[in-house]
Amino acid sequence: MRGSIFFLILCCFTVPASAWQQKSLPIDTIPSKKDLVPYNAKNLLAFPFVVRSLETKWGFGGIAARFFRPGHDTTVRTSDVNMLGLYTLRSQLILALTSTVFFPHEDNIIRFQASYSYYPDDFWGLGNHTAYTAKEGFSQKQFFVQPQYLKRIHGNIYVGVSYEYQITRPVEYTPGEVFDQENIAGRHGGNTSGIGPILSWDTRNNAYSPDKGGFAEIEYAYFRPFLGSDFKFSLLSIDLRKFFRLSAKSVLALQGLSGLTFGNTPFRKLEELGGTDMMRGYYGGRYTDRCLMAYQAEYRRFLFWRIGMVLFTATGEVASTPGRFELNGFHYSGGGGLRFALSKEEKLNLRIDYGVAKHSNAFTVQLREAF
Repeated sequence: MRGSIFFLILCCFTVPASAWQQKSLPIDTIPSKKDLVPYNAKNLLAFPFVVRSLETKWGFGGIAARFFRPGHDTTVRTSDVNMLGLYTLRSQLILALTSTVFFPHEDNIIRFQASYSYYPDDFWGLGNHTAYTAKEGFSQKQFFVQPQYLKRIHGNIYVGVSYEYQITRPVEYTPGEVFDQENIAGRHGGNTSGIGPILSWDTRNNAYSPDKGGFAEIEYAYFRPFLGSDFKFSLLSIDLRKFFRLSAKSVLALQGLSGLTFGNTPFRKLEELGGTDMMRGYYGGRYTDRCLMAYQAEYRRFLFWRIGMVLFTATGEVASTPGRFELNGFHYSGGGGLRFALSKEEKLNLRIDYGVAKHSNAFTVQLREAF
């Protein structure tokens, strides 16, 4: 399968459903007014976009963002509220709202995301060795909301709490095939409701495109009937990043991800390999199971004016349990791309990547780095 995304109108996003359902990353800084390419008035950023990708085919929509600083502390990162709407020729509809608010001195941080989607998608079943020809199309409606609160306890260390609630309708699929054969939990729809702690550490010198420092976050979520969940399960995720300044114009960026699920986990909460941020070139969710580990490295170099380039490589795998990971089970992808600095001051880049993977390759266009 081949997919591509073309930069049209002003600029564009790629927005796979899983990103808005579970793992979207809020924007937490703002470019200065003089550097912005899209329309910007009184801290408002708004533009339309056209998109084509492995997951969406052709699509179009719009995004609007409002940026501000609570209080009068100009040393904190800029807070934001973002709204997005997307419709594709696969009849996919996504409406999303995300926000990050940094309070004075950044002693308290609030993150929020909510989305509604109707998303015809593809599923290959569970496992690290599913056949590419086993793909099954399906559709599902969902509503998702997740508020998070973080409190600084010492230096750059934060602790917090996260709550998430998701309503999923019954999956529309072909009876008797993958969903029924593998008895996939969540295919009949249902509610998930869970709460859990967050531990975060952040020494990056820039939120969009750092060239030194590190980031580590551990999150645990507990889903039980007394919280309103139809499924009894737990999730544990770890995100580690490190950035090395190799020269005045080049950076080496590293990331490691791991995720574990326990209990009767519905398939929309399982770990997925592929997408626009990790394992670029693979369809989002190409490999799905209860456990995941994935790693990527990216070499970033400034070229001239507002233009930069990157080279990246990634590897990862999924498994049913941590003990089922295999040394010869890793999947690989790699590629390169260009960067255009919408804001030199904030290092806010438009990224255009081309990823190559087994059986597929794809262009992705995003307003921020992959990590």
